Amino acid sequence: MDARRWAAHIRDLAVVLGEYAAETLYGLGHVEWRRSGATEREETAPLPGDGLLPDANWTATRALIVAAPPAAVWPWLLQLGYGRGGWYSDMPWWRDPAGHSGRLSSAWALLPRYQHLAVGDVLLDGAGCDADTGAWTVAELLTEQSLVLFSRRTMSGREIRDGQPLPRSFLSCSWAFVLRPDGEGGTRLLVRTRAQYRPPWMVRLVAVVRRGDTVMQRAMLLGIQRRAEALSERMAEVAS
Repeated sequence: MDARRWAAHIRDLAVVLGEYAAETLYGLGHVEWRRSGATEREETAPLPGDGLLPDANWTATRALIVAAPPAAVWPWLLQLGYGRGGWYSDMPWWRDPAGHSGRLSSAWALLPRYQHLAVGDVLLDGAGCDADTGAWTVAELLTEQSLVLFSRRTMSGREIRDGQPLPRSFLSCSWAFVLRPDGEGGTRLLVRTRAQYRPPWMVRLVAVVRRGDTVMQRAMLLGIQRRAEALSERMAEVAS
């Protein structure tokens, strides 16, 4: 690999680490974003998507209650992704393709054109991403129950497709969103990330990524909660 390609890889990796570091620092002022919200039982119970990475060397489960039924939460998951409904974390430095930032970087309404999702579809991380860089593939989907995304990529974000030679260092990751009725008309929303770092010792070098990931995913859960509950309340008002 020539010097320019090495420089590009290092730059891309620095951008990724920088964003996770920013999320870690931002979480210092938001205590609720540093909690997983999952019970001990939820953290160890099997969930959809676990079988994609049976040898994962890092797993994290987050959860919260949404005061709306699964049918009202599911449409927000269907439109996940940059350039679609967004990722709902509402971080102040996040921007959508139109340049809206913070809470406006993700949709606050359901978007009919993005209410169709199927296994094999690709969702993008953010600006500058495409099907070959910073992409998630829909691996499993069960309507109003679970959505599982998968990515295998280099540490600079380049996707590694099935059949392609594996580099010395890479990351495989499954990302599961699971909806369960809470018995009181609401939804227990669980999000599980399972990662397999190669070589395995890399898992010890990405502590900043894991801390930032906790903040980002907790913020995302709260963003989904806000939107689903607001829509459910408006629908109840119209019906009454």
